[in-house]
Amino acid sequence: MAFLKTLSDQVVLNFTGKINVLDKDNRKFLGRVALLDGLIVNSSYKGRIGRSTLYNIVIEDLEDERLTFVVEPEIVTLSEAIFELTFDELQKSAKIIYQQYKDALKKIPPPQLRLLINPDFVARGPSVSFWEFETLTVISDFNKVSDIFLESPLAEYQTSLALVTLRKKGALKVIGQ
Repeated sequence: MAFLKTLSDQVVLNFTGKINVLDKDNRKFLGRVALLDGLIVNSSYKGRIGRSTLYNIVIEDLEDERLTFVVEPEIVTLSEAIFELTFDELQKSAKIIYQQYKDALKKIPPPQLRLLINPDFVARGPSVSFWEFETLTVISDFNKVSDIFLESPLAEYQTSLALVTLRKKGALKVIGQ
């Protein structure tokens, strides 16, 4: 909850600068969120860049509270902007994504299970989303659930949601441990 509070405080002030995201225990830099006149315009977190990293920060902050945030007034130019998002838009989207993530956690297979892509799904299955496609790509090389999370280029919440929807679509077969 600290992230949304910190962000909200800065948005109200039409802040221009960056909010650094640090590990609470060792103060290691994990990412940053850039604001331009109170508008969220860029975000990076754990080596990833883009809007989805905001949701990853929100989820990790709500789940673990192992993050700390440092506000730095800096010059942020329009050339650094890769998206534009108001705080209200972030809050609404984050609420939906967090609920989907919590629901998905109940349905994720155990980490030791191995999954295969159902060949019938590849031949005749419905279309897949970007997250599902990325997850299928990882599964083609790594079939253990724990490895899928480790190797996925997606954030944990994205991989979680993709695994659940792929299972519902019949795209995956459990082959054991």
